[in-house]
Amino acid sequence: MSFELPESLGIAGNEGIAKDILSGIWGGRGTFTCTIANTMTSTIPGVSDAGDTPELTLYTPPADAEMLMVGKTLCMDGIPINPGGIPTPATLTMAALRISGMPVHIINAGCKVMPKVPCYDVGGGFGRSILTGDSVTDPEGLYEAGVTLGRAFARRNDFLVVSESCAGGTTTALAVMMAMGVIKENMVSSSSPNNPKELKTRLVGEALDAAGVSPGDLADDPLEAIRCVGDPMMPVNAGMIAGATETVPVIVGGGTQMSAVIAAAVAMDPSCVGKTVHGTTRWMVNDKNSDIVGIMRHITEDIPLVYVNMDYSGSPHDGLRAYERGYIKEGVGCGGASLACIVESSGKVTCDDLLEGVHSIYADLMGF
Repeated sequence: MSFELPESLGIAGNEGIAKDILSGIWGGRGTFTCTIANTMTSTIPGVSDAGDTPELTLYTPPADAEMLMVGKTLCMDGIPINPGGIPTPATLTMAALRISGMPVHIINAGCKVMPKVPCYDVGGGFGRSILTGDSVTDPEGLYEAGVTLGRAFARRNDFLVVSESCAGGTTTALAVMMAMGVIKENMVSSSSPNNPKELKTRLVGEALDAAGVSPGDLADDPLEAIRCVGDPMMPVNAGMIAGATETVPVIVGGGTQMSAVIAAAVAMDPSCVGKTVHGTTRWMVNDKNSDIVGIMRHITEDIPLVYVNMDYSGSPHDGLRAYERGYIKEGVGCGGASLACIVESSGKVTCDDLLEGVHSIYADLMGF
């Protein structure tokens, strides 16, 4: 019997592989992981909107982790917001995780601001600015830690969700994918509808110069690309994908910064292809200022995007309706968590169910 995709989901890329993976885990049990890290790249003015000021971007990853684990922030007052009061995508992640009841694990890949919730600490330090040309300490050790965690989380589960919260991560993603020669132009997204492409492209050029690397030089050495111009989240998540796909499929939750992680994972362990889907949102796939579909096509035709057809246009909250105007789009694994929730329910959970959950969480957090 052929697999019928529910209206809540769409596919971009290899539909056969996507349906084969989804049908194999449909109604199965998953585990959600979110790897958090800081890169000082996020504090460069104009690079990241994942925080009300450049300095507050360092609090966003630990605050997101706290929201997933205990439903509120502990390291800061309020919730992580973008300029203008637009809420973190962790609200959608929380809704999906509450509906599914899926286990949640936080991995600290290297934070300057530490989360005040239990997490797996892989011993990484926070990332330096990519302008140093020497951004990440011991990416090899972080990758191996990720492989170990991926194998462990895969046990007694039907699939694993791998996601991130790392402000400034689309800039480090652009730098790593340029160093690897995956892309030759800026195709990455931004949490703002006004994607600062010129700034990111200039910074990445300066970073590659500082590292003494030309575009494409590190096609066969993704960990060196990460060491030079990446962030600590990348090697851990690439390792988790490689470790978990030894036994179960992986849903990679996120936007274009997770595309860089997939590129690194494929270069390190090509066997993950055919066992991996990139779970994201309709907002990400339809973004006019980036091209996640094109990026994935450059990496491999055989890791499809499966996107969740979330629609906030009818929400009573302007902070949520802003997602329809090009803000945020992805983050904290919201697309992957939503996809996993729909998968676990065998398609019974709809986007309307997820939106109802988001409204409840948002009202509680904002004190409505």
